[in-house]
Amino acid sequence: MTRRKFFSYFLNALLVLIILILIIPGWRISFQGWYQGLFMSEVEFTSNVDLSIPETAQNWALFDDKSNLTNFSDLAGKPIILSFWATWCPPCRAELPELKTINDQYKNQLNVIAVTEEPIEDIEKSGLSEDYSFLYSTPGIPDFFEIKSYPTLLIIDKEMKIRFKNIGAGKMNTEKNRRFLESLIGK
Repeated sequence: MTRRKFFSYFLNALLVLIILILIIPGWRISFQGWYQGLFMSEVEFTSNVDLSIPETAQNWALFDDKSNLTNFSDLAGKPIILSFWATWCPPCRAELPELKTINDQYKNQLNVIAVTEEPIEDIEKSGLSEDYSFLYSTPGIPDFFEIKSYPTLLIIDKEMKIRFKNIGAGKMNTEKNRRFLESLIGK
């Protein structure tokens, strides 16, 4: 096979793959998430918020992939990394591996949860629950959190005070961010 013929076959196969990615929604969203993950900028955890979560906003239901109920207030006592996301959101998907890394590093020292208002069935259909054990569904997010876009990331201390808020996806696994999280764990 000549180099020119090989190149022609390669380009045709690439074109077919691109067309499939564009017309199959699940592939398109997964590809966009992967692609956006390549170019995400770093997010620097800093104390940019100091806001106590009122008890009314602490009492809301979270359901894991097995429909087990967790009340958000039950997570108090450990720092919480709370991500508001959606299965159809490519930047949200790009951020999930970052959350997984943090979850794996600090599994028993803090709570990592990613919450969507989509039904559990949508999470299961996305296939993401196979890779990420911290995905939750909720029938409604309290208005207090003022979530206007996805993903939105909050870091909450042991006393249920929001210490950090970021709108948009970003790389989180940095030494500076680990020090920030460890300072919250140590308090």
